[in-house]
Amino acid sequence: MAKRKSVRELKLIRSVELVPSRTCSMDDIYAAGSMLSNLADMFTAPENPRGLPGIDPVISLYEATRNNEVIPMPHITPRDKNALFIRSQAITAIKFGINHFFVIGGDPISPEAESREVREIDVMKTITEISRSGNLVKSADNKVPEIVVGSAINPYRANEEEIAAKKMENGSNLFISQIIFDPLLLEKDWIKKRNFKLMAGFMAIRKKSQVNFAEKLHINMPEEIREKFENSDDIQSTSRRVILDAFDSLRGYVDGIHIMPMGHNNLARDILECI
Repeated sequence: MAKRKSVRELKLIRSVELVPSRTCSMDDIYAAGSMLSNLADMFTAPENPRGLPGIDPVISLYEATRNNEVIPMPHITPRDKNALFIRSQAITAIKFGINHFFVIGGDPISPEAESREVREIDVMKTITEISRSGNLVKSADNKVPEIVVGSAINPYRANEEEIAAKKMENGSNLFISQIIFDPLLLEKDWIKKRNFKLMAGFMAIRKKSQVNFAEKLHINMPEEIREKFENSDDIQSTSRRVILDAFDSLRGYVDGIHIMPMGHNNLARDILECI
């Protein structure tokens, strides 16, 4: 794996969520790494998104980053695992040179999966397990490896400051916001005065139907933004402009940008080229 920095060292973090296809080929993973490695500082990858089976994010991100300096940050969720499996997954990642993790609850399991949730431990305890996972292995020089644990911030909750503080107590030191379209959601005093790194999360829209999909996820979209999409003849260009304008207004409040292109990585490339 290429030598890379910790996300803690970066003044501006540019991140992309990769969603590998469920095919026998790794071509899409290699293509994403090649396309975005000169633009992104970090890649994340979801774990069984939409509650359906998918490629392990540790493996997919190892392949996407092993020939470049992009930081891999796999999602880790307690939804499908007990504590033993979570510890084993962390050890596996560290063995592969991965020491950044994003702990999240995970999407509800789809009925199509014909399965059920495990959740032996919750998100808070998972954060603790991952933050301590460096103690389970030792580096060649007998030192405990640095572990960076990321978590989500939900700007739609009134008590999010308290929840974020609890996540920090359990070991989180980097946060990515849930999808926003309204930058005012992050322009709060407690966020500006925080003592942790925060990235603003954006979903890249490529077709009008995704506007309704976003609202079904209870993502607040200001009326003027909705009108821009509804009246647009070029949804992708409109999406890029909306995201860039929002991010520009957040400079001073956040430490980076996280793009969720829903598998369409060219959209992330077009946005990051303008950052």
